[in-house]
Amino acid sequence: MNDKIKKLINEAVIKIIEHTSSQAKIEHLQEKHDVKIHFIPKRHRIFGGILQSMNIQFGNFVEVLMALFVENDGRYEILQEYSGKKSNAFELSSKNEALIDNYITCCQTENINIDIEFPKLIKQIISDKDGNTIKFKHDVDLLFKDKSTGKIYYLECKYNDDHDTGKFVDINRKFIKIYAYLAKELNISDSSKMIPILFFFTNKKMKGNIYIPETSNIHRGRNFFDEFLKVKYDDVDAYLLNLSESPETVKAFQELYNKTMSM
Repeated sequence: MNDKIKKLINEAVIKIIEHTSSQAKIEHLQEKHDVKIHFIPKRHRIFGGILQSMNIQFGNFVEVLMALFVENDGRYEILQEYSGKKSNAFELSSKNEALIDNYITCCQTENINIDIEFPKLIKQIISDKDGNTIKFKHDVDLLFKDKSTGKIYYLECKYNDDHDTGKFVDINRKFIKIYAYLAKELNISDSSKMIPILFFFTNKKMKGNIYIPETSNIHRGRNFFDEFLKVKYDDVDAYLLNLSESPETVKAFQELYNKTMSM
C-alpha cells in the first residue's frame, strides 16, 4: 500500500475514535441508559454503545477506503456523479418494481436456481420499457468503469456478512433495485455492460445468500482484491491489525475506557 492509503486509514481511525467518544456523545448515551433497567452496569453499557457506534462508523469508512483503492489502481474511473452520493435521484418503472419484489418472494418461498434466475431477472430489468415510473432517492456506494473495456461495476459495500434475517432481505432488495435505477439512468441495454456486485470487506460467509449468486455477483474480501486490484488484501488486513494493536491505538481506547468508567 502507498503512503496515501496508510495515511487515510490512520486519519479515519482517529476521526472515528474522536467523533464517537466526544463528551456530547457520551452524555447522550448516559441519558439513554439512565432510564433503562439492566443487569449490566450502566458505565459498561455506555462503553459498549461507544464501541458499537465506532463499528458502524468503520462500516461507512469501508466505502471510502474501497473507492480509494479502485481510484489508485489506475485501470478504473470512478463515476463521480453517482458514486458515494447519499441522495441520488432515480426512477424505477412500476413493472421493474413489481418484478424485483416478486423475485425476492420467489427466492424466499420456492426452491429456485438463482444462478439461472438472477441473470434472467437482470435481462428483464434492462429490457423493460414501461413508461410508468416511481421516483426514489438512494445512495450508491461505489460505481466505477474499466477504462480498457468500458464495463461498469456497481458495488454495494458491507463490512461484514453478519446481518440478521430481516435486514438481510432489505439489503438484497435494495441492491437489485439500485442496479435497476442505474441501468435506466445510464441507458444500459446489455447485461454484460454493467455488473452488480455485493461486496463484503471481510472473508466471513454466513449460511449463504438465497437471492444473489455467490460465484458471479458476490465478492468477499480477498477474491475482490485478487480480481480487481493491485493492492493485496493480506497487506490491508495486516496493516489494520497492526494499527489496532499499536501502542497509540491501545492507549486511546484505554483512556476512553478509563474516562467512561470514572463517570
